Amino acid sequence: MKKVSIIVPVYNAETYLPNCLESIVNQSYKNIEVILINDGSTDESLKICNSFADRDDRIKVLSIKNSGVSTARNLGIQNASGDYITFVDSDDWIELNMIEFTINKALESNADVIVWSYFKNYVNQEKELSLIPGGNQTFTNEKDILYLKSIYQFYGQQKLSDTVSAGTTWCKLYKTEMIKANGLNFKKELTRSQDVIFCLEAFSKAKLIKYYDKSLYHYRINNSSTCSGTRYIEDTDTPFSSLLNEMERFSGKFNDNKEFQEAINARTVQVILWHLDHKYFHENNKENIFTKRRQIVRLIKSNPYKRAIKNVNMDLLPKKERTAAKLFKYNFILTFYVIYSLHQFYLKLNNKKYE
Repeated sequence: MKKVSIIVPVYNAETYLPNCLESIVNQSYKNIEVILINDGSTDESLKICNSFADRDDRIKVLSIKNSGVSTARNLGIQNASGDYITFVDSDDWIELNMIEFTINKALESNADVIVWSYFKNYVNQEKELSLIPGGNQTFTNEKDILYLKSIYQFYGQQKLSDTVSAGTTWCKLYKTEMIKANGLNFKKELTRSQDVIFCLEAFSKAKLIKYYDKSLYHYRINNSSTCSGTRYIEDTDTPFSSLLNEMERFSGKFNDNKEFQEAINARTVQVILWHLDHKYFHENNKENIFTKRRQIVRLIKSNPYKRAIKNVNMDLLPKKERTAAKLFKYNFILTFYVIYSLHQFYLKLNNKKYE
């Protein structure tokens, strides 16, 4: 019986971690190892990890100083002894038959990667969503939709909402041999979308990928916004430029394919908003708005942002990004700031209903 390694990075997840771990240890497929990497948690997370490990010898707990999710996942890969690897985030949970379903599909097809769909769980509702448009699919040489929807989550979607990138860390089962033979790992210099670059490389190395439009993973959206990534970053240029450079490097393999450039332009507009969320419009940034405006104008007049704003296909952008692109084109930064502030106020008001 093949063994599956389940890698779970853990950082200050005490609220949701027990639910996550219960869903893993109670899997219908029993030949698993669970690698918990405590990434310097300051709450009760490590205590919870150890209590589960005391009750289940399939669980291994590794503890490191806070180094980021990429370092934690890489450590998990290094310590994985299973024939297959999958990843679960510590504030999410999985269906009790997820491993059984996916390992059986992997063994019957000999696929290098199995991909599946998910539930998006809000505080007050659950939505069942497809990770890739088009239903069950087999990918060998032609993998463009996997690449495009990893680079930009709305690519190929008719409805530009309630979707995630196909390059999520979760909803994938990988052959361990493929990961280790190709030296695949998560890039520590990236603060967002580390999983996208990992998945792009893994997809490109895989000889056979099978996608099943069956929802088996629960992606939790909670009021603390652990998944939205709103921490203050003083230097956003380095990690976000690195991300876009990695995507450009990867797409360069496809001879300036128009669809790839469209996806990257759309993602680049999205990254401008990440600059605003993490730095320029963040509450920890005490610069006055006029100084921020000058800095933002300087940013959007530099490439690749200038090029993306000029050439982006507006039909690919949801309302917020489309509004931003139009206003940035004419340097209407203060107008967008007002809209952005009103939107943030609305979100806070809405979240209070569920606290």
